[in-house]
Amino acid sequence: MRILISGGGVAGLTLAYWLHHHGFTPVVVERSPQGRVGGYGIDFFGTGYDIAERMGLVQRLERGRIPADSVTFVDADGRVRARLKRTLVENVVRGPSLPVMHGTLEKALAGTISGLVEIRHEQTITEVRQAGDGVAVTFADGREEGFDLLIGADGVHSVTRRLVFGPERDYARHLGYHLACYPLPDDHDLGPTRIHYTRRGRQVVVYRTDRPGEMIALFLFKAQDEGGVPRAARLARLRDEFAGMGWITQRLLDGAPADEPVFMDTMTQIVMPGWHQGRVALVGDACGCMTLVSAQGVSMAMGGAFLLAEALGRHRGDHRAAFAAYERRMLPEVTRRQRNARAVARTLIPSTRLGTSAQHLVMRLLARKAFAPVLRRRFGAGSILSVGEA
Repeated sequence: MRILISGGGVAGLTLAYWLHHHGFTPVVVERSPQGRVGGYGIDFFGTGYDIAERMGLVQRLERGRIPADSVTFVDADGRVRARLKRTLVENVVRGPSLPVMHGTLEKALAGTISGLVEIRHEQTITEVRQAGDGVAVTFADGREEGFDLLIGADGVHSVTRRLVFGPERDYARHLGYHLACYPLPDDHDLGPTRIHYTRRGRQVVVYRTDRPGEMIALFLFKAQDEGGVPRAARLARLRDEFAGMGWITQRLLDGAPADEPVFMDTMTQIVMPGWHQGRVALVGDACGCMTLVSAQGVSMAMGGAFLLAEALGRHRGDHRAAFAAYERRMLPEVTRRQRNARAVARTLIPSTRLGTSAQHLVMRLLARKAFAPVLRRRFGAGSILSVGEA
């Protein structure tokens, strides 16, 4: 059975690995030239860590660990207002955790299927036609090809979802924020910590990457969903939004790389009542984007890919039964985590000085071990895979 996977990110690469493992023939199409690069850091634990361990990736990912032993909250003068030690994460997840860059994980995943799975870069789909015995796909270069199944793993702005399930506006749930990030030289002597600076509806976050001498500047700001910001206008938008901010904000904006585009997007969840239609199904952010405030998006993307491939293998390629089983297992888990993420988003960036002070107080309280169960319930950090599952 040949299965086309639209999207070569975390969900698509994980799915390709496990489909190959179960004896299928996956083909991945990815619009970027050489695989996706860049992105921001993630705390990798729970379901995602379990699956990476089954794929033999943990040792490789350990070599790319982000050097961060704490999360620090500072004021406009750089004074520390609260600090959460890495041990808090360990108390919350009650298992191994690994801070890595999103791009590091994708490269590791791509390495697992190199030479085993066909990956077509600089390619995307433009039309989908389903028949009783297959799916006919038209690619951007005009070529047509038939497959047994099509899986959309192409992210929050999924082309597959738009072509088969309808426009993005039918499923998008904007959380009221924009985010942007870019790498720049690590010349601020910040140490092995992730630092947050907040001021009335805006937040700056910085941390080192796994590359010596490099750091990430991440910007979050409250804004209505106005659609995508053109690449050429993104840095100017950031400088306008963060004008007058203290700490090292201006230096971070002045240091933005001239030869690398700024990543910018809305913070938007994708909420759908169902994830499959005929011979087409969705996985990862394409159907259940939770946003970075959930701290679960990558792990659940890998979990969905693993369970979808497992269902197809267990049901011997019977896509109807497999898609239904996959959805029954995953959709409630994603729905719960999306709900928790929306609750976190409401208090993510305070709009007043008093609110910021209150946030720092809450962070100091959360640093205590006694609050770990509260955070565990809020973020749903445990693995969704059963112990005996293979």
